[in-house]
This record gives sequence, structure tokens and C-alpha cells, in this order.
Amino acid sequence: MRKVTSIQDATQAQRITEILPGETGHPSQTDESSSDLSGLVKIYSGRSQLFSIRAFLTSAWLDFLSSSEFAKRLFLQKIAQRYRYSSFGLFWAFVPSALIAILLTLGQRDRISIIIAGTVPPQVYGIFGLIMAQTFLEALTIQRVSLNQYLHLLVRQKIPLEAIMMAGLAESIFGFLMRLPVLIAILLVFNINPALTFPLAFLGIASIISCGSGLGLLLAPWNTLSKDLENVMQFFPWFLFLVTPVFVVVKPGNWLYSLQLFNPLTYLFEGIRFLAYGVGTVNTLALLILIPITVILLLVSWLFCRLSLPYIIERSLN
Repeated sequence: MRKVTSIQDATQAQRITEILPGETGHPSQTDESSSDLSGLVKIYSGRSQLFSIRAFLTSAWLDFLSSSEFAKRLFLQKIAQRYRYSSFGLFWAFVPSALIAILLTLGQRDRISIIIAGTVPPQVYGIFGLIMAQTFLEALTIQRVSLNQYLHLLVRQKIPLEAIMMAGLAESIFGFLMRLPVLIAILLVFNINPALTFPLAFLGIASIISCGSGLGLLLAPWNTLSKDLENVMQFFPWFLFLVTPVFVVVKPGNWLYSLQLFNPLTYLFEGIRFLAYGVGTVNTLALLILIPITVILLLVSWLFCRLSLPYIIERSLN
């Protein structure tokens, strides 16, 4: 059966194990050394990891629990690398959203000083939708490229996949928090009072991040083994803007409205808007179904990546 070691020190570890008996003459020391070295080597076998589902899930859970510290360091390193040589530092984290908000609102506030009951200014609707779409796309992209980006670490060192996934989730949350001041500012500019359910809107944002991260993890093995997905992602954001109520409200009876009804993000976006400022329509049943589904998608995608990892590492070594 073919096996692949995750670090190059496996050969050296084997040599040390072979040398120790000749030097010491005590088999017990050899066994102890072998046991110590086993912590330095992570072996990926061609044997199915689902041969024992309980052992597979237990191993995944233990790796998840032990990954928090490394995930924290990986996240801080990624943020530092992103803004290290920038003149404005973290200021660039919310500049794109802020500039778009300014462009959409410039010279428009006086025209909408009178707001029709049950509606919000189109600028607020569009900026809110843009921030949610950016959050979803960023979460998807971060997890999609995670395996390819950190493959050299997965091959050479005993680094759990869960640490990379958790660092990606933290980066997605950080990205949304950097856009949150823009969202709050635009509500203040247009004199829109947050609804009492405003805190629940963050649960919807968490579902968007879970959905994007889950899809990204599901696509990560394909992205690592093939470059076709990069070409797809060049037009995917525009397709997302078409089938999701991001900038404008599509009236019923339009073919685009019918298309958006098949998009789960439509119900999440509209539900978050309603929870934030209490205007619009919300499908409560769809929200109650979609929120747990996004969490399940994230969990299933994580386990799928874990199953795919041995084959990805083997392909990378060929």
C-alpha cells in the first residue's frame, strides 16, 4: 500500500531509529525514541479514511481542538503580510466599500429626503447588498485558495487542515468588521433607525460567511488540482450580482425575479435587510431552514477536504 509522509524529516527519523539500537544496545530506548518521533511525522495512507467513520470523526475533532493557537498565528501573519507595506495600513480594508458608498450617495441625499413608508433609499439598499456580496465572495475565495496557498506547509510539516480553515474564517469575519463602520455610517447619513432585531442580522451575516466558506472548501480540492476554476471565478461575481438582489429590487413577474427565487442567498440577503432596519419582506421559514443548512454545508465541506487531502498531497509530490 502506498504511503506519503507529510514532512521530509520522515527519512531522517527512520535513520535515527535504526542507529539507536546499535549505539545503546537497549531495545526499550529504541521503542521510546520511535514513539517520540511518531509525533513529528504525519502519514497519509491510500487506505480509506472512512474504514472507521468514528475514528475519522474523532481525529477530525481532535485536530480541530488543537488548531486554535496555530490558526491564530496564521491569521495574524496573513493580516500583517497584507498590510505590512501599505502606507495606510488597515485603512485599505474598508476603502473599497467606503468609496462605493460615497459615489452612490454623492449628490443624492437631497432627492430622497422624503422616504415613502415601507421603503428605503436605493443607495442604502445597494450598499447593504454590496457589503453582503463582498463578504460572501471573500469567504468563498479565501477558503477556495487555502489548500493551494498552504500546500507546501501541509506537505512538509505536521499542520492540521483545521488550522488553515479556522484562519480563513477569522479572516472573513475580520473583513466584514472592517466594512461594518461603512454600513453604520450609511444608515446614519440617511436617518434610518436600526430595528430592534438588528443584533439578529449578525446571525445572517454569519450564515453568509458559512455559506461562502463551505462552497470555498468544497471547491478547494478542484482548485488545487486544476486551473479551470480560476477562469470560472473571473465571471462568477457578475453572475452572483445578476441572480441575487444586491443593488436593486426586482419586481415580481420579471424573469429575473423568478431566477432569484432559486438562489438561497436571495432569502438571506432580504432577511438580513429586514432584521437590520425592519423594512422589506422576509421569508421566516426559508431563514430557519437556510441558517442551519449553511452550517451543515461548512461541516460537510471541511470533512470533504480532509478526505481529499491525501490525494492532493500525493499528486503534488509526483
